[in-house]
Amino acid sequence: MTAVLERSVAVAVAPKHRPWRSAGLAAAAIWSTSVAVHLMVSALAWLTYQGDGPAPDLWSIALRWNGWDAGHYVRIAGSGYHLGPGFPAFFPLYPMLINLLGGGVMAAVVLANAAALGALAVLYRLADHEFGPRVAQRAAWYLAVFPMGFFLFIGYNESLFLLLVVGALYAGRRGHWWLAGTLGAFSSATRLFGVLLVVPLAVEYWRQTGRLRRDVLALALVPLGVLAYSVYCLIELGNPLQFSIAQDQWGRRYTFPGEAWLISIRQIAGPLDKATLGALVDAGTILVAVVLMILCLKGPFKFRRDQRYLVVQGGLTLLMLMSTEVGGRSMQSAARYAMEAVAIFLVLARIGANRTADRAILVAGASLQAIFLVTFMAGTFLVA
Repeated sequence: MTAVLERSVAVAVAPKHRPWRSAGLAAAAIWSTSVAVHLMVSALAWLTYQGDGPAPDLWSIALRWNGWDAGHYVRIAGSGYHLGPGFPAFFPLYPMLINLLGGGVMAAVVLANAAALGALAVLYRLADHEFGPRVAQRAAWYLAVFPMGFFLFIGYNESLFLLLVVGALYAGRRGHWWLAGTLGAFSSATRLFGVLLVVPLAVEYWRQTGRLRRDVLALALVPLGVLAYSVYCLIELGNPLQFSIAQDQWGRRYTFPGEAWLISIRQIAGPLDKATLGALVDAGTILVAVVLMILCLKGPFKFRRDQRYLVVQGGLTLLMLMSTEVGGRSMQSAARYAMEAVAIFLVLARIGANRTADRAILVAGASLQAIFLVTFMAGTFLVA
C-alpha cells in the first residue's frame, strides 16, 4: 500500500519536462549547502585548534580536509606508483584525473566536488525513476548528511566511485547496457569493488530480457578497469597482481563472510581508545545498514521485485565490508564505504515520508557528520 501511495503522489507532482534539470537543481542546492556547512564547521574547529591565532583562510581549511589517503592520491598523480610498495593499492582512475586537472590538492578537491555534484544528481534521477521526486529529494539529502558524507567533498575517490556506481545502475535500469558496462569499467578502475557491479547488472539484465542478446557483452566491460590496471602493473611494476600485493602493506585481508564484523565487535570490548571507538563506529554503521537492507526485503518499505537489483548491489557491498579486515582494526573505513550501498538511502528516503522520521534522520546525520569532520581534521584515524 505504501508503494502504491508513493507512486501516486510521485506521478501527481513529477515534473513533466526536463527531469535532469530538476535533478541538477536539487543536487546543486544540496551540494552548495553541504559545502557551506563544511566550511563553517571546519573554520570553527580550526579556531579551536589555533586559540588566539588568526582566522583561517579557505586554503588552510582545504589542506586540513585533505589528509590521509587524499595525500596519497595527489602524490601518485604527480609521481606515479614508484613511491613505495603500498601505493599500488590505490587504483589509478582518480589520480589520473587529478593529473589531467593539473595536479595538486586543489585539483583533487575540485574533482571530488564535481563528482559529488554528479553523484547527487544521478542518485536523484535513480530514486525519482523508482519512487518519485519526493523520495528522490530526500535520498539526495540523506546522502549528503550521511555521518561520513563529508568524504564526498574532500580529496578522496568516494564521490567519483559513487557517481560511477549509481550511474551504471541507472543506465542498466533504463536498458542502456553499453553505457552501464562502460561506467562499470571506470568504477573498477577506481576501486576493486567496482567489479561487483557485474552481479546486480546481470540480475537486472535478465529481468528485462529473459534471454541472452548481443548486448549482454556489455556486462563484460565491467572488469576491464581492473584488467587494464593489472596490465599496467605487469609492465611497470613487474607483477600483474601488484595492486593486491600492495594491500599487505596496509594489513588488509579478507575473512569468512561476516567474520570481520564479529572481530570488530570483540574489539569494542577492549580498552577505551581511538581503535575501540573506531571499531564502534564501523560496526555500528554496518549494523544499521544491514537493518535498512532487511527493510528493503520485509515490511511496509519493501522494494518491488523489479527493484531487487538494488538489494543485490547493497547486499554485496555490505557483505564484502563485513569480510574485510584492515590493519589492527577490523573493518577500518567500513563506515564510509557503507555509502556505496545505494539501497539504504532509498529505503531511508521512503521512511522519511514521515515528517518526524525525516527530521530525526537529518538532524542525527548532520550532527554526527560535524563531529566526525572535526575528528578527521584533528588528524585521528577514527574515521579515516
